[in-house]
Amino acid sequence: MTLRWRQSHSARLIEALKMRVDPSFSARFIKRALEANVCRVNGRIERFASAALSAGDIIELKDRWESFDEKSSDEVSILYEDRELLIINKAPLSVCTDSYFSQKLQKTVWLAHRLDKDTTGVLLFGKDPGVAVELQECFKQRLVQKEYLAIVDRAVEKKEGVIETRLAKKGSYQGQTIWGSCAGQGLYAKTAWHCVSVSRNASLLLCRPETGRTHQIRVHLAEMGHPIIFDRQYSSHFQSKIYAARPMLHSLGLKLQWRGRSLEINAPLPQDFIEVLNQSGLHYEAEKRCSF
Repeated sequence: MTLRWRQSHSARLIEALKMRVDPSFSARFIKRALEANVCRVNGRIERFASAALSAGDIIELKDRWESFDEKSSDEVSILYEDRELLIINKAPLSVCTDSYFSQKLQKTVWLAHRLDKDTTGVLLFGKDPGVAVELQECFKQRLVQKEYLAIVDRAVEKKEGVIETRLAKKGSYQGQTIWGSCAGQGLYAKTAWHCVSVSRNASLLLCRPETGRTHQIRVHLAEMGHPIIFDRQYSSHFQSKIYAARPMLHSLGLKLQWRGRSLEINAPLPQDFIEVLNQSGLHYEAEKRCSF
């Protein structure tokens, strides 16, 4: 059941939530929950705890507010480790910085690539800066193959496709850069996709980005009319009524040719992704997916 009320006086959102819901909730808990899209102010999703409220504003909290687990973003699941490399299954809401993961892993590591804050799945590190630089060069030279799963809005009509555009900065949304395709100058971006499962109002797509541009998959899918479910940064309307606490994008697999070695790592789906799959009537069988 959604909690809804009319704000009686001016205040910051975090102050209003503490007074209305539970004063014992920590500021950290509230900020993390807001990032999971649980709050609307006057019908618009609000993710900033510092947002200013005025008397008369309508505040709505999703029924998942109190069940939000602030510990979920602190979990670090190691998928592979040797003397030079470390690969984890990234949790949602974790920020891709060397210092963040070095603290969580209790060892110093350097990122070889990045995932968006809300994106889960395979994330690769070097155990020393030289290794990380080598790995970053592998990504630049497109020697790393990547697969993502995306739950998108509406049923796709085709079974597969390839999207090639040039991406450029188009604007901003809540302090983050919005990217989009442009006819002139921009960064070349190419994404191949395959439909794994389809239902009435949603589809499960396996995406293989051949380039690694910022927000590439999110932009390409939104521009073909199938935004990733609850990716409010790239869509303001969704045909599917399924609620999701974050954009449903998961870095499923990575295959690396490096120093004469061949390494292939896959990350199991997070629980929230599985729940949205089930609610959407979509099906996924790992062993039957298209391989690299």
